[in-house]
Amino acid sequence: MNIFFFRMRQTALIFALGFLVFASCKPKEETKIPTPVPTNDITPSSAVAQTNAKEESPSKVTLPSGVIAPEDAKNHIGEMATVKGKVDRVYVSQKGDVFIDMGGKRPNAAFTAVCFKQAIPTVQLQDLDGKIISVKGKIKEYQGKVEIVLEKADQISQ
Repeated sequence: MNIFFFRMRQTALIFALGFLVFASCKPKEETKIPTPVPTNDITPSSAVAQTNAKEESPSKVTLPSGVIAPEDAKNHIGEMATVKGKVDRVYVSQKGDVFIDMGGKRPNAAFTAVCFKQAIPTVQLQDLDGKIISVKGKIKEYQGKVEIVLEKADQISQ
């Protein structure tokens, strides 16, 4: 009976410590990009430059025709396509399956390339973290998430 109460106190202590660690974590503050201040002497060419600067985002990748952004992959489920974007995270599960998140990190990634049973060497896939890549294959939806299953290394290009 004493062991039961000891285990309960131990569990409560672990829970309390976990809560304190969680509560002390502050969300990361976002940095805001300053907006250019318009001046009275805008020439047509500088006005175009200012307009283009507002439209482009530093994290966006310029895509060639026929290539899909990770955020747009959800509109192409069931199609053979190429998805191009920055790898936000490479995650290796305990079973050895590799998940390459693009357009955000899991669980909020817009798109994930999945490699099961080490069809492609894990080290090769981990080297993609932070890089801009293209992934070719059939876009599928699995449990509400958009993905392409990787079976060969030639489905990925940098």
